[in-house]
Amino acid sequence: MVEFQRKLRSRGALNSFKLGENRYLVIDPAAAPALRVMADMQRAPVSERREFIRNPRQRIAAAIEKELSSKAEFQSLDPASKEEMLESLATPLFVETEEYAAFSDRVTGVEVYKGNPLADIIPSGLVWYTETFPEGLKAAIAEMNVEALSQLENSVQQAMAQGKEDVDVGAFQLPATESTLELLKYAQDQKTSADAPDERAEDDTTRRGPVVLQTKENFEELEWHAKLTPRVSRLATTVPSQLRTALKDHQVKSLEWQIAAWRAGLPGVLNADEQGLGKTLQTISFLVWLNEGMKEEGPKLPILVVAPTSLLRNWEEEVERHVAKPGLGYLVRLYGGATSARKLRGRGSRDTERGECTIDLSDITRSVQQGNGHLTWVLTTYTTLTNYQLSLARIPFAALVFDEIQNIKNPGTLAAKAGKAMKADFRIGLTGTPIENSTAELWAVMDQLAPGALGTLKEFRSAYKEPQEGNMAELYARVFTSQNGLPPLAIRRLKSEVARDLPEKARLLHPRLMPPVQAKRYDEARIKLAQGGMGAALKMLHHIRGVSVHPAVDDPAGDHEYISASARLSAVFDILRRVKRQGERALVFIEHRKMQYRFIELAKAELDLQAIDLINGETLIPKRQQIINRFQSAQHGDECFDILVLGPKAAGTGLTLTAATHVIHLSRWWNPAVEEQCNDRVHRIGQTRPVTVHIPLAVHPELREMSFDLLLQTLMQRKRRLASAALWPMGEAGDEADYLQEQLQQGSRVSGGDAIQSAMMALFERDKSAPLARHPDGSWLIN
Repeated sequence: MVEFQRKLRSRGALNSFKLGENRYLVIDPAAAPALRVMADMQRAPVSERREFIRNPRQRIAAAIEKELSSKAEFQSLDPASKEEMLESLATPLFVETEEYAAFSDRVTGVEVYKGNPLADIIPSGLVWYTETFPEGLKAAIAEMNVEALSQLENSVQQAMAQGKEDVDVGAFQLPATESTLELLKYAQDQKTSADAPDERAEDDTTRRGPVVLQTKENFEELEWHAKLTPRVSRLATTVPSQLRTALKDHQVKSLEWQIAAWRAGLPGVLNADEQGLGKTLQTISFLVWLNEGMKEEGPKLPILVVAPTSLLRNWEEEVERHVAKPGLGYLVRLYGGATSARKLRGRGSRDTERGECTIDLSDITRSVQQGNGHLTWVLTTYTTLTNYQLSLARIPFAALVFDEIQNIKNPGTLAAKAGKAMKADFRIGLTGTPIENSTAELWAVMDQLAPGALGTLKEFRSAYKEPQEGNMAELYARVFTSQNGLPPLAIRRLKSEVARDLPEKARLLHPRLMPPVQAKRYDEARIKLAQGGMGAALKMLHHIRGVSVHPAVDDPAGDHEYISASARLSAVFDILRRVKRQGERALVFIEHRKMQYRFIELAKAELDLQAIDLINGETLIPKRQQIINRFQSAQHGDECFDILVLGPKAAGTGLTLTAATHVIHLSRWWNPAVEEQCNDRVHRIGQTRPVTVHIPLAVHPELREMSFDLLLQTLMQRKRRLASAALWPMGEAGDEADYLQEQLQQGSRVSGGDAIQSAMMALFERDKSAPLARHPDGSWLIN
């Protein structure tokens, strides 16, 4: 089918098509007029194509009549007989095929994916990062195919593991950082198939680029608006008896909201509660209620949960912990080896390879047909959803859960297209960060859950592209408050509002003067920043950031000398010694891979620990869960010192680590939302003791408040304030990169007096804030 569609697009309507070796498709002459219309419509203007899709019968019937009018036997018929003949020829052409009847109404066919058409509209969160690339480096990356980008990604990972700062890309150098890895993964996802073969070659049956389900889109015009169809259930709006865990008040309200939205006929909802309020449990409680209702009445359909790989085990454990047997029913694991075991013989490695189903889901389909589909729930990843979208999209689901839905926040990506193609009666999105980098991300999320509710992307961008107090308040009202008497499309509660029984969370700044070796390296990087162009600015901005952590990560110096060379590292070990004396546990977030491993060895020696675990991007799921279980284990006792080292992006979501009471950021991510996600691993439901977040700051003795760490603190505080007042993007933006570069170059040198006191008071004045207290250990308590 896919090959025929490709040939029809490239060659037009023919009498026959060669589809492969000794494979031909011969067209019935009676269908030829309709086929010519279809071929013409593929080349017609967009508006004309849309009009045709809305009413294809009129144009096809006219084509058939034109074809018949040249024949004498047709001309001799009376009007009624002509009409009867036209009807007899046209009607069979409109019989809905089983192939497309199985899909959602939003699905219109299959197509070869030609890249993300919105790559320039919805940023990846690396705006400033790419803007500082020299043009030659941008061009080199743009010319790479997916394989080359993947190889470059591996090179960056190897460089990071070896402690190297850069990777050579031709005559340019690319920083070996987590941000670069994120950029390269993003580039692979957006990459078009520039080397696709000429579609006009009649006998060329090869094709490059994934074959995906084509859906009605709402980018320029509103092609798909989900219908509002109220649903009926005789079940009361109460907490299901199968739930083992007592829900907190805000979780009960969330359950009631989800049930009300389901009853009202909303196509989907977004739970954007702050991290740590138990969104997973809230969702599970609704799924149990839904399952109970399906036992009594209505279609009995399975449930689909899509989650990042790191959260798969968490979902299994949460269902097992909170729901009495049999939980949500029989669990179908659709990831890793379990997916491979379902492969169909003679098919491609994945659906998107040739546009055909490649895995056997007949057991799920059969359960639906036999009226017991509600006894099954499917757990999969975004990658599996993307790769096997044709197989999954044929199954009708009672509910579809997108955990960490920001994974599909860009509507033009492969994963987002796969999500939109799923056939689900009710959709639930979960995220603690509804907007990270761009307001358009919220539109993309809602286009998955309640398409049409926020209009077209074009209209949305016109109204909300530039965040301002007024339009952000308006957007908040559209999404998070009741409209037209219906339940809100989304909820967003903060821990400070609904979880006041949670222990206090304190935030401490720990400023330390840079030792002479660190200040010297910092000065050298600052001079190069002032001298270089845009490409040098990128490298130096990252270098200054790295030097602020440690002047020489690879330095083979002894432990004491290595620690004392870094203001931040010295502060961290001072903090950890106090944590040890208190018999408590701490999480330490470190971005740089080499520093992660060096820090663990330093901490074992300095703090007399036999072992310290690490969770980063290389930690496999089973190992990750073992580490979490060990750290959380009651055998440690409530007063047992321990440390867990984590990468901020790899471990920033989905983990519960309430055994810790301290969170230390040796290195900071640029986005305060990511930093808060890290903090919320500890400050969340289940925590019974006060939590302290520690931010070490490296202060240049002469540049003081114009030091990189203090400038970054100002940016983070500004974005945090904006986000607390309303919806607001908290990711990196181009003007912030300009701000950092300008400020880093403008700082005037000052000598004498108390450098730390001077720097901190100037910081608070710049931030228009005041510290809550200054502690004897030199730390400052802030809001």
